Amino acid sequence: MNGVLYPLAAALAWMALAYRLVRGLRQDPRDPSLYSVGTAFALLGVIFTVSTPAVWARIDHAAAIPNLSLLISQGCVIAFSGTIQCIIIFWTHPYVEGWRRARWRIAWVLGVLIAMTVLFTAAGRQGEHPTDAAATYARDPVYAAYLGCYIAMVSLGFTDIVRLCLPYARAAGRVWLSRGLRLTATGAGLGLLYCAVRAATLVEGLLGTDPERLEALVPIFAALGAMLVIVGLTLPSFGPRLSRIAAWHVQRRAYRQMYPLWEAITVTVPEVVLDPSASPDRGILRHVDRRLRRRVVEIGDGIRQLRHHMSDTVATTADPRARTGRPGDAAVRAAQILAACLAYEAERRARLDTPVADGTADGAQRADEQQRRARWDAWRAALPATGLRSATPADAGPQPPASSADHDDFAAEVRRLVDVARALRESCNPAAGDPAGTSQIGSST
Repeated sequence: MNGVLYPLAAALAWMALAYRLVRGLRQDPRDPSLYSVGTAFALLGVIFTVSTPAVWARIDHAAAIPNLSLLISQGCVIAFSGTIQCIIIFWTHPYVEGWRRARWRIAWVLGVLIAMTVLFTAAGRQGEHPTDAAATYARDPVYAAYLGCYIAMVSLGFTDIVRLCLPYARAAGRVWLSRGLRLTATGAGLGLLYCAVRAATLVEGLLGTDPERLEALVPIFAALGAMLVIVGLTLPSFGPRLSRIAAWHVQRRAYRQMYPLWEAITVTVPEVVLDPSASPDRGILRHVDRRLRRRVVEIGDGIRQLRHHMSDTVATTADPRARTGRPGDAAVRAAQILAACLAYEAERRARLDTPVADGTADGAQRADEQQRRARWDAWRAALPATGLRSATPADAGPQPPASSADHDDFAAEVRRLVDVARALRESCNPAAGDPAGTSQIGSST
């Protein structure tokens, strides 16, 4: 277990250190938190690199001091605990007050490190045990005192981390900072379990019973706790990027889901397309927010063009949900838009056919109109029979524009249009069963 979890934790710590330094040096090389957090990551990297059995043996062999790696790794744990406490203090207190609170912690860490070094030097030389040194030597009174100092200091440090993190996580005001503090507190909680196992090891050794009974839990609590602390310390930095990635995915998905509604409108009223030369690529990767906003604007403009052909008495036999009678239902709105597209197209052709036949329109206009009609006919032919019927034009009333007061919020407007687009697709194709909204546009573009 030590040979798997410890190298993994070490690799994560060194990667976090590289990320923090590269990003921090580029943004603000004078930021003190850059170096304090970097120090914490470097200490974690040293702890788990040295604790890896293969590295442990090589260090001891090179220094010709048995179990020197034990002092190095556990000394770094003490230093790491004090560093994390100082980081949290500086995050949650003004600079001057933070230094005042941190000074005694730094002095306490230095004092314990000196005491541990003295006890380690005074202890008798023992054989190499890279995976269970603490449990093996717990019966030695000097080593027991050494382990006692170590356990006491680490326990106090992790308790202080939990005590500092949780209250400030509730009052942090920044979502990712709050999440990072909670993860750090969780990692420190696992560190306390690690201390409990080490304390049991010490007691078992002093009582003469089996001190290695719980040794298998040590790498689990130590490595997993350290990983959570690493993620917690980096979360305030890279967390907002995760939010942007999530927003990008949501916007891209909404852009694709709106395609059936956008297609119905733009083949009927192509004038609303802001950039006719741009293809409606469903695999967009860049400028997703701009394209989504443009699609919403184009749909809204098209609905305003069609509003005089919409009716409150539209019904459809394709989807029973469209007959609920509530004007706000997406299915009802989809049926209204589809009926308006059919009525608008019939009126448009009737209006334009006479001038086209008389030759009053130039050749380019006639060609454009023929191309538009071909696209519309292809779109209409792809729709199965819907059983749609609408009221006569005399019964039709104007509909509120897409950007009405009920939908001022852009995100709410996007959700509404996505619902309408899905209802439009399902009302025209009842067999469609893709609630995720991904397959319905595969054949449309």
